[in-house]
Amino acid sequence: MTAVEFPTSLFTDPSRAQRNLQSIHEMFIGSGSQFPLEEFSAALDTHLKVSPDPDLMITSLLRFSESSLSKASLFNDLVKYPVTMEVLLKIFGHSQYLADILVRDPELFRWLTASDVLMTPQTKTALTGEVKRIEKMFARPEKRLDAFRRLYRRELLRIGAKDILGNADLTATTRELSLLADALIDASCRMAEAALREKFGSAPETPYSVIGLGKLGGGELNYSSDIDIIFVYEDEGDLQTSKTTYHEYFNKFVERLVQNLTHASGEGHLYRVDTRLRPEGGMGPLARSLQSYLLYYESRGELWERQMLIKARPVAGDLEFGERFLKQLTPFMYPRTFFTHPSESITRIKARIEAAIEGDDNIKLKAGGIRDIEFIVQALQLLNGGKNEEVRSRNTLHSIELLSAKGFLSPDEKLILTDAYIFFRMVEHRLQTVLNTQTHSIPTNQQQRTALAKRLGLSSASELLSRVKMYRKVVRKIFDAVLKVESSDAAVPGIESIMEGGMGEEEMSRVLAGLSFRDTNRAGKVLRTFTSGSGLTDGLALDTRARAAFRQVAGQVFQNISLSPSPDLALTNFSVLSGAQKFPEQFFHQLKEESFRKLVFTICGVSPRLVRGLAKDTQLFELLASNSAALATPWDGKGPRGMTLIALKQREELRACIRYVLGMSSFHELTIELSRIADEILASVLREECKKQKVKNPPLALFALGKYGTRELSVDADLDVIFIADKRTKAATNKLEKVATSMIQQLSSVSEMGRLYDLDARLRPEGRSAPLVVDRKAYATYLRERASLWERQSLTRLRFVCGDEDLAMGVLKDVESFVYDSPLTSGWTDQIVAMRRKVETRSHIRSSEFLDVKLGPGGMVDVEFAAQMIQMKFGASTPSLRGLPATEVLASAPSQVISPEQASFMQSAYQLYRSVELMMRLVLEVRATILPEGEKRELLARTLGIRTGKDIHSQIVESMNSVRPQFLRIVKTLSVN
Repeated sequence: MTAVEFPTSLFTDPSRAQRNLQSIHEMFIGSGSQFPLEEFSAALDTHLKVSPDPDLMITSLLRFSESSLSKASLFNDLVKYPVTMEVLLKIFGHSQYLADILVRDPELFRWLTASDVLMTPQTKTALTGEVKRIEKMFARPEKRLDAFRRLYRRELLRIGAKDILGNADLTATTRELSLLADALIDASCRMAEAALREKFGSAPETPYSVIGLGKLGGGELNYSSDIDIIFVYEDEGDLQTSKTTYHEYFNKFVERLVQNLTHASGEGHLYRVDTRLRPEGGMGPLARSLQSYLLYYESRGELWERQMLIKARPVAGDLEFGERFLKQLTPFMYPRTFFTHPSESITRIKARIEAAIEGDDNIKLKAGGIRDIEFIVQALQLLNGGKNEEVRSRNTLHSIELLSAKGFLSPDEKLILTDAYIFFRMVEHRLQTVLNTQTHSIPTNQQQRTALAKRLGLSSASELLSRVKMYRKVVRKIFDAVLKVESSDAAVPGIESIMEGGMGEEEMSRVLAGLSFRDTNRAGKVLRTFTSGSGLTDGLALDTRARAAFRQVAGQVFQNISLSPSPDLALTNFSVLSGAQKFPEQFFHQLKEESFRKLVFTICGVSPRLVRGLAKDTQLFELLASNSAALATPWDGKGPRGMTLIALKQREELRACIRYVLGMSSFHELTIELSRIADEILASVLREECKKQKVKNPPLALFALGKYGTRELSVDADLDVIFIADKRTKAATNKLEKVATSMIQQLSSVSEMGRLYDLDARLRPEGRSAPLVVDRKAYATYLRERASLWERQSLTRLRFVCGDEDLAMGVLKDVESFVYDSPLTSGWTDQIVAMRRKVETRSHIRSSEFLDVKLGPGGMVDVEFAAQMIQMKFGASTPSLRGLPATEVLASAPSQVISPEQASFMQSAYQLYRSVELMMRLVLEVRATILPEGEKRELLARTLGIRTGKDIHSQIVESMNSVRPQFLRIVKTLSVN
């Protein structure tokens, strides 16, 4: 016996194919078949020549033959009954996945060919009977699930074989795939119910239903589709046997259901399950009551959710209840009027989908593909279904028929969409049945394209590509005609295209880079977030109206953002502020006003801190948005009734900083306002603590030192203070100590809202080791007899804040006498310079690239020390110098010490240092005085109106290099005079 010689051109790997053929021939001979090899080989040759994938066919035949228990019976049947060989080899030439099923369970081949399963449609009744039989046979859940998985494989083999052999059209194939899913989902529900009944002792006395969406809902499931579901139950309640609510029970139910369907064992798994189409997506509960669904869709339902629910169908559980649920949703699904035309939303969704898919071979999602057809149909149903119930259908092909019958599609459009849909779905099926993978893309490999074409009954890959191109073109033409959307007038070219997802990554990066964005990828994602309806940061998801309102101002928004110091920062801040709005639609509409845009984008362009503050204090933001005069004047010292001190402080500091950022106040006015806020807070806390300690009119005064003392307070500054009292008795002394201690604790304690202030009382005599409250008489003695030069210097900034005014006046008199009336000791300037050098050493940065604008040589402290030395020298003869901020001291200093030009320069340098310090806290959110590096330095420079990080570095270096000589010259002049 000799075998037929097969042409090597049939195979992509001829040597491997020949080895496999040789093995098959040897197996045939060894089986003892009653037929000659030549007859078997000739029949095999016939099928090889027409097979779409001869390599796959031969490999699968070898594997199947090896796994068969009776090889003689197999080979005899293949030769004796040619239809048997046709069935087997067609399956093997089309699908490795179906071949794998037969190799795993060879007996299924006899079931396929010895019964009428390939000729008769599957019914719901028959499938349900199979499922019930399995449930009776297997009590253990894992065994029952494995049996379901075997049923799934067997049914997929039957459905796929009928499809490949031409015994079922697309409608019949997708219907049977959907019936199979329905039966297995329903069975999995019963398993979940049994498991939870055992756990909780009972089940809710209310019906539930699993609602299929997408292709499952439409009864048009793919071979390798995910199944999209939502879960609804009718009423809320509590289980009789436990404290578990129905809501808790059914959410656990869905978790168990999904596990049953997705969990894999040695028998494989059933389905991939997607529950993300439920209300609130992945953040929402897996199960909701009927009323919860109705409330959600009524108040927050999006247009895409209407579109999604068109295909919704009860697939498991109480089907009658499921239909009642969907009937109650009909007014939402098919409204008679729309606030936004459905075509606009659908077109935007489709553009985003297309932009997310790389390449041009995806026949599902790219332009003119399956999704275009589905969206055409759904758009027409949404537009007309409210008034024409006859066009409502879950199935795509049936919907095309109904829409055509009502005149919403022309006969030609109906024919094109029907033919294109069937063709694309058949392409999809032939792609997926090869390996049971969820793929929708035409392969790029030429041999694979040729094999795909043959599986579809086409002559070549070029014919396949030509037909795909033709259908995509005509479908897209209908799509554009049905879903025509007028272009908006975007002020910035390209922004609209990015929002709709109709721009590739490279082009998007080019457009956004032209707007000065650095992280163009992130900027594009944030921009699309505003039009996709997903949540902005942790805020609310945008509804249809809000997204439409944003599109109207998107161009102006991005024009403003592009002009900010850092567009990346401004966009991030804008998304935070937008996400905090209860009424985002109103917020976006208000952005049409130039004054409001200036407010929003000036703040967003500078400070994450201020943006978070406005996002948190919605009342303040609403006030500022509705009344620009609310920013016009500093705080009047009053707060809304019932507002906590921490809330009051945060609001007024926020308002003060916004006034400064908007250019409505100077830096000096800002520091005065911040100091005043601190004064009022401390006075309020002192009164409160005195009341708690039952101390009436206590002889206690609180004084400020440092920058707080001269009303130069900045953001996040510590408060240097000293408590002084007129102590009369031990009991009174203890009470006052308690008042001061409790006051510091209340001010510095951290709550979930933050803290008020960090008070520093270490400048009192003897520092932290001494009692907190200083006795007035002891303090006067201390000043006369033991106070040091540095204390004399620091007391140039002493200021009374609150408490006993008469006591305070006496203390101030004692301090002024100590600071200004007593002669300065010999060599006092040398001591202060030595102290300044010591302070310098606290700045550990020595590299020339790093600058400490406060402690470094020529920095902020040089200017402050110079001013304090001038006060100490001339304060006695010129009282007007006392208690002034450093810059005012320099401006008023005698000309023999510092000329007006030199004073002006030092004032400017000091202003630069303080501005850098403030903006580091507002922009970079760091309490540091060391100039940052890299992008942080660049950002800091731009927010200060300086072109580059290099420029700000140069300016500070130049200032520090000039301030230090001026400081030393002032010291020398004072030491001589």
